[in-house]
Amino acid sequence: MSLLKMSQPMQVLVSRNTEEWYTPREIIDRVRTVLGSITLDPASDPVPQAWIQAGHYFTLADDGLSKRWFGRVFLNPPYNGSSAAWAAKLIDEYQAGRVEQAIMLVNSAHGYKWYENLWTSFPVCCLRDRLRFIKPNGEMGGQAKKAQTLVYFGRDVGRFARGFEDIGRILFPAR
Repeated sequence: MSLLKMSQPMQVLVSRNTEEWYTPREIIDRVRTVLGSITLDPASDPVPQAWIQAGHYFTLADDGLSKRWFGRVFLNPPYNGSSAAWAAKLIDEYQAGRVEQAIMLVNSAHGYKWYENLWTSFPVCCLRDRLRFIKPNGEMGGQAKKAQTLVYFGRDVGRFARGFEDIGRILFPAR
């Protein structure tokens, strides 16, 4: 059955109408507080740049996975099953020293090796409440179907923790 023929409640449960779900402004404000500014948003669109205000951004047409990343990165990868590839790219760019600091927003995906690698290797904030993402038309969407995690890449873990501890649980990798 196509999504167009489903009832509205059923569409909400299985929505795949778009992979574009933009990060709410209040999360971006916190990201900016932690990073200082956002140099690069490698998986973006012109619409959310109104509030993300990255110095540079790549769109779907630019194929951010094929580009070199740099500076202070905010990453909210497309919701199309490619989060593992985006996480691997960010880890590579960070370990190569091209990314100075970064915050990645992903669906919490317990049971997946790529996700476990993130939260066992980097500080994370597991958000208490599911986010309400902004839709491509600029409207606020309903509450996300899955929980979200923010992953921090950088040296100022205290600043990351202070920036997000009131909205989620901060976990640090075991030493």
